[in-house]
Amino acid sequence: MRNHTFPIYRQAALVLLACMPLPCQTAGQTGPPPQSTAKTNVDEVLLDLVVRDKKGKPITNLTPEEISVTDNGVKQTILSFRLVRGSDAVSATGAATPLDPLRQIRLVTLAFEPLAAPDQRKLARTAALDLVKGDQGVNVLYSVVVIDTRLLVLQHFTKDRAALAQAIERATEGVSAPRLTAESDAIVAQLQNILSISPSNNTGALIRNVNILSQATNIADAGDPTSGPPADPTAAGFAKVMLDMLRMDASAQANGARMSLDALKALVAGLREMPGRKSIMYFTTGMYLAPELDTMFRNLVATANRDNVTFYSVDTRGVTVGAQNDAAMMQLNAAAAASANTTQRLDGGAAPAEVMAADNAEVAGRANLDLPLRDLAESTGGFLIGDSNDLRVPLHRVNEEINSYYEISYNPNIENYDASYRKVGVATSRKDVAIRTRTGYFALAAAAAASGLAPFEMPLLKTISDGKLSDDVQYRASAIMLRPKKDGSTIAILLEVPLGALQATGGTGTTDIHCTLAALIKDSKGTLVQKITNDRSLKVTAAQRESGKFLDKTILTLAPGKYTLDSAVADMANMKIGAQHTEFEVAGGAGVAISALIPVRWFTPDTKDLDPEDPFQVEGGSVTPTMDTDFKSVSKPGFRLFFTVYPDASIADRPVVEIHFIKDGRTSETAPMQLPPADSRGRIPYLMTIPAEAIRAGTYEIHATVTQGSTSAVASTTIRFEQ
Repeated sequence: MRNHTFPIYRQAALVLLACMPLPCQTAGQTGPPPQSTAKTNVDEVLLDLVVRDKKGKPITNLTPEEISVTDNGVKQTILSFRLVRGSDAVSATGAATPLDPLRQIRLVTLAFEPLAAPDQRKLARTAALDLVKGDQGVNVLYSVVVIDTRLLVLQHFTKDRAALAQAIERATEGVSAPRLTAESDAIVAQLQNILSISPSNNTGALIRNVNILSQATNIADAGDPTSGPPADPTAAGFAKVMLDMLRMDASAQANGARMSLDALKALVAGLREMPGRKSIMYFTTGMYLAPELDTMFRNLVATANRDNVTFYSVDTRGVTVGAQNDAAMMQLNAAAAASANTTQRLDGGAAPAEVMAADNAEVAGRANLDLPLRDLAESTGGFLIGDSNDLRVPLHRVNEEINSYYEISYNPNIENYDASYRKVGVATSRKDVAIRTRTGYFALAAAAAASGLAPFEMPLLKTISDGKLSDDVQYRASAIMLRPKKDGSTIAILLEVPLGALQATGGTGTTDIHCTLAALIKDSKGTLVQKITNDRSLKVTAAQRESGKFLDKTILTLAPGKYTLDSAVADMANMKIGAQHTEFEVAGGAGVAISALIPVRWFTPDTKDLDPEDPFQVEGGSVTPTMDTDFKSVSKPGFRLFFTVYPDASIADRPVVEIHFIKDGRTSETAPMQLPPADSRGRIPYLMTIPAEAIRAGTYEIHATVTQGSTSAVASTTIRFEQ
């Protein structure tokens, strides 16, 4: 689950997020722009192409007539074509002109995963040192980061070879993250200091000051923000980019693969505003992509393509890579054999091997730890480096590609920017030639580029913006009061989606469900105060789909006042979207307080690694709420309600609670309940169970009144039971 707080823009001028507009003509200029200028407008797509012959040597004499481009299968007209080489742009006629400053800067980030084996660290170290000590090309700056429990920076962007070598040595020493944290924090503090004393702390201004650089010497000097106060905002510009790259979601620490994907996406997002060629060299020992991470991986690739960032995956396991894939190949072959088997059992059923064929094929594919690395690189215009004990030669190819590549632009004439994925194909009439470029892009609005929206968010936000309510996807959305306070109350935004309301695809024993959701919370003036989005892929059994529910919980603090909750949920299997509008009010309070009365779907006692800040917990167990208020049957031990009491520390008396059930106008009599002492956070969570045998069919109003001294508070809900 990801929480964001930033403005949501309505559709305005339309642009492909992949486009990076170049400088337009200034006032007073006449005539067409030079042939060597790769100019794009808001409707054009800009592609970087790397072209090599069959021996792997770069080709530098292609002409536009030899290139064909398709966009979603439709052939395109190439509007501009040039070769970017060093500091020059070479037109189709062969004329060389100085490269426009906006496209001169090349940023390369060396990202190292923890490498446990000494030979793996040595392999990565030797290759990376050879890369930065060799011919770095024109205006190429490197940074060094480590992905280990979080993103750690060991070197900001610089051309200083000695500083880069020292950072690479440190990244490949096998030092644990805690020992690197102090070094990273010191660099971050230096960058923040440079940013704070910059003549301008405006992001756009800083980026523009970086962009005006046209000489490698200027970049080398200004690109070292730790050398002292900057004479101009250039150093602050690079500091801003580096700090943005380190903005990693803390929730990414859940597990290794999830953390890695979130860290890589943070690096991409930080580079978003920078023009020029941007590359990330990812040093790792492979990636196991569990099914629940497929969507996260697709979003990383989509984000990199949107922001023109190329990945080069570097597998540091050496020549043993082939051996580790043997088991995967055996499993894949077994799956293929079972799939091809047409022999039927006597009872007419399928043999067990046939039933498991699809599952075996998927397991085999995921056992190959190189496949995600190859997909990440090739989908973004790079390539996989590995299966060798000497990585220096392929890394030299990376240097060549950073320093020399083609740029072409075309206009796909898109009428509806609907966030759909558009496949790009590039071919040449020359024989024995290989072309690499990104495989596609998402057609999104210009506002999405500014706010960094993920592709899945666009149809949801458009539905909300249109204001059309729909029950095409059944779900419940609500704001639940957790802790009323005078200055700011704690609220839970709950979106609950029954799995049975979503279309299942694929699978034999299990099926796949994929849903996305978005919610916007606005105050009484219509100002957006919180945006919530989530993209979830689930693998469920038939029984889980029949009775299971997906619950998205977001905890936030809101000032007293009136609010609206607009939400949408999309079933990605059939692209149906449900939308709801809810109004709610947040009240302040003083004295003793009580949360809403929340029905419980299930309670898990003795939950390991329970977040102490999670409001849905009691006595070391985890509470899963539900938004159901209608219950057809109640199983033992009975119906459960969860609430939390917040005593007033200034009142000596202990709080007491009375619970009343009102049915058909008749109120039950109950004695005051004594509550346990408050926990270290000043709260008394309470899980109340109503025995199943005590519940009779009907509709009940349930009121809970808490009293402490002369203060009191009330919470209520309505529940309907069917027999």
